[in-house]
Amino acid sequence: MIEIYLLEALCALDECGTLSAAALKLHISQPALSRSMQKLEDLMGVSLFDRTKNKIVLNETGRIAASMAKRILESEEDLITTVRNYDSSLHTVSGGYCAPGPMMEMPLNLTQIFPKMKVASEMESEENLIRGLQNGKYGFIILSHAYEDEDTISIPCGSESLYFSLIPAHPAVMFKEQGLTFRQMNGETFVMAGDIGIWRDLTMRMMPDSKFVLQDSLDALNAVINASTLPAFASDLTIRLFRSRQNSTRIFIPISDPEATLHYHCIILRKNTDRYQKLISFLQKHSGQYA
Repeated sequence: MIEIYLLEALCALDECGTLSAAALKLHISQPALSRSMQKLEDLMGVSLFDRTKNKIVLNETGRIAASMAKRILESEEDLITTVRNYDSSLHTVSGGYCAPGPMMEMPLNLTQIFPKMKVASEMESEENLIRGLQNGKYGFIILSHAYEDEDTISIPCGSESLYFSLIPAHPAVMFKEQGLTFRQMNGETFVMAGDIGIWRDLTMRMMPDSKFVLQDSLDALNAVINASTLPAFASDLTIRLFRSRQNSTRIFIPISDPEATLHYHCIILRKNTDRYQKLISFLQKHSGQYA
């Protein structure tokens, strides 16, 4: 049987190109690495290297072996990740979110639906959310659109609409009854949370001529909003949850573009529907809310 450390050494040599660089990466001596490669050749019964006086280089067979070794190591990592995620899922309800809004509200309901389980929440890109759902990192994910195939189900779980947050003296306040478009506010400088998931790319795409002063924390964001005259953003959800933290004189004007409203869907693997049946039933019953 070929030991994993030999495959790791082979991949390091393939990646680094030289014994010295590979040994440095692996934190071992060159003679030790050279002995490992000789042992690997003996186990396989083939030559993997072209050797000269001062260096060894992978031959064609060696490059094939390195390619397969990389796949085996990746499979080992997938095995460990999947097993750890499964064990975690026995004790934890883990959700992945595309935006902060549902991540604020959904856990409040999860603690009631699964009172004996821990609740874990994380915001990620859609690509990472889907990957995390597939490898068991997340029991469910929240996306801004339906995503249903033969392996998943998709349940609507509410919507969130974006607003401009303006001081009363801002000229655009005159449009508070009919709302504003992204185009009307394009070119202004906004203060905005740095990590707002899908909303960040959306606002920057819709207002390409605007500048954005990003704040890393919610406390810092609220402090700047309360002390600043700069326009900011809010949503119907954050207005409801955090109105007391914001400057009470701010005026919230709905953004009338259809892109300013996200319709969320909870995505669950079909094979996990029994485990999450309580959540599915709750979402179906409260389809007008996040959860």
